[in-house]
Amino acid sequence: MKKVNVTSLLSALIALAGLFLPWVATQSQVSGLAQVETASWAWIPLLALIVLGLIGSWSRAPVVAAIGLILGLSGALLALVAVKSALATGYTGSASLGFWFVFLGELLGAAGMVNCLTTLSGADRVTYVLREVVPPLVVPAFLLLLWQGIVEGLRVPIAFFPSVTDVVRVLFSAHAVLVDDSIHTFIRQMLFGYILGAAMGVLTGMMIALSPFLRRGFLPLATAVSSIPVIGLAPVLGRAFGVDWESKAAVASIVTFFPVVINMVQGLMTADPRKMDLLHSYAARRGQIFRKLRFPHALPYLFNALKITSIISLISVIVAEFLIPGPPEGLGQRISLSARSGRYDITFAAIAFASTLGILFYGFIALLERVFTAWHSSFRGAQRR
Repeated sequence: MKKVNVTSLLSALIALAGLFLPWVATQSQVSGLAQVETASWAWIPLLALIVLGLIGSWSRAPVVAAIGLILGLSGALLALVAVKSALATGYTGSASLGFWFVFLGELLGAAGMVNCLTTLSGADRVTYVLREVVPPLVVPAFLLLLWQGIVEGLRVPIAFFPSVTDVVRVLFSAHAVLVDDSIHTFIRQMLFGYILGAAMGVLTGMMIALSPFLRRGFLPLATAVSSIPVIGLAPVLGRAFGVDWESKAAVASIVTFFPVVINMVQGLMTADPRKMDLLHSYAARRGQIFRKLRFPHALPYLFNALKITSIISLISVIVAEFLIPGPPEGLGQRISLSARSGRYDITFAAIAFASTLGILFYGFIALLERVFTAWHSSFRGAQRR
């Protein structure tokens, strides 16, 4: 007999109880969902979704888990639409207990189904998609629904904390300004500094690996300097390079440079000595050993540094725009100015742009890593799985 999905079962019972509890209130009375004229239409669909989720909790089949996930997210979204309709028709205060039971119960049920999907076993394509692809796509939707539900249910003013719909509205209405800010921050400042720092880091790492003197003298210094926080580094660079884009690019270069140097040296110095002895036995020259063994061996180390610094350098540039106030351009300046004026919807829209840029750039570096290090055991092992 298959085990019951306890999380989904309990969440369905909680949501079912919420249908019979008060959803909204006035100073004189409380009203359940079925009693609110503008939202009573949602009672029967919510009941159907909850009952289907209750039935699905008795099975752990992959298809049932996938359907249960869709039902849970749909139920939470429907509850959110219903309470927003109710609160918009003259009811004062925040949502009552019934909404929170249904909304959080449906989200909890969806989380239980995601947990089932992550534990699936099997090598077929459907199982792989359900286990590896669906959960990373669902978690952001889950968090966005939770965010929207808390803001709408508690009726938080936009001046204190915006809802997801407020942020989306700004993304559409002010996208041209945000795109210009993104271009200024990412291409002119971060990308320029990142490429310069990575190139200099690779060359410096190669020189250190080939020179015992530099390994003993410069490498400890590089390790120490890499620990200096951006908050202490940015004002100094602002004084040295000015308040325009050059100082922010310098921050990105320094943040990228030292991790690349350290990883490059480690990769070059840890090549398999048995392979080096074999190449020596074939009378391979020093340059041939470096080109055919040591540098390829260092590539996974290099790409690890590049992936880490692809995110850190973008964050550092945005922080530098806070600390080195210059022309009102860039995502950092947009975040700072909008937060000071209480436009937190613009603040979160700029953060969304920055996050998207970071994810895309990290993905691009990871794609380059797969292209140039496809021979590495980590990729061969993934292909076998």
